[in-house]
Amino acid sequence: MTTTRHSLGTVLTHARKILANDVMPAEALRTADIPVWYLTELERDHIGRPNDDLLTLIYQAYELDAVDVDELRRTRHLDQKLRELAVAREAATATFLRQQAFRWPDSAMVANHNGRIPLSDPAARNSYADILRCLRTQIDHEPVMAASVYYQLSPMAYWQMEAAQLAITDEVERLLCYRLEVDDLSRFIYADDLFGTLCGQLDICKYSGERLRVPGNY
Repeated sequence: MTTTRHSLGTVLTHARKILANDVMPAEALRTADIPVWYLTELERDHIGRPNDDLLTLIYQAYELDAVDVDELRRTRHLDQKLRELAVAREAATATFLRQQAFRWPDSAMVANHNGRIPLSDPAARNSYADILRCLRTQIDHEPVMAASVYYQLSPMAYWQMEAAQLAITDEVERLLCYRLEVDDLSRFIYADDLFGTLCGQLDICKYSGERLRVPGNY
């Protein structure tokens, strides 16, 4: 078993300096409802039994978890390991930005000409792919990358679902229902006017794209 080489305070101090660009404790905690003095005392190893919930929030401020911190406490070269994490995050951010800028092929055109997922019911008017696409492009106005983050998919997997190349998973269907505040998607599958039905469900005026101030005011 590897010996613990660094105290919790040491790890937190170096994480703030390397992963958070050496900001002050108050800035490191700007998104967490934690007293600044608590982090300061932790860094000084003055708190013998830290609160687990507060620790979790502090770890999250550095995009770490308890397992990460445990590994950092055991590593021989703490600063080197933290710098490797910082470099990996910068690379991931650069990849994310490139994917955001990528122009994906028209999923509607691909679905119409090369769709592989047929409608399960001949009476259905819209597929799951149609619902995903209409929601993303006509209501949310989001890029593929943003939608893929919401549905917890890779951008390619999401696009394939929107292009009817890949069947949606139960988890994607659950998240879609949650987004639309419904228990199932039947009303959208059989809707003659999918966009209008989605707008009505989300209380959005289909002509302006804005939320209605008065119900029924089109």
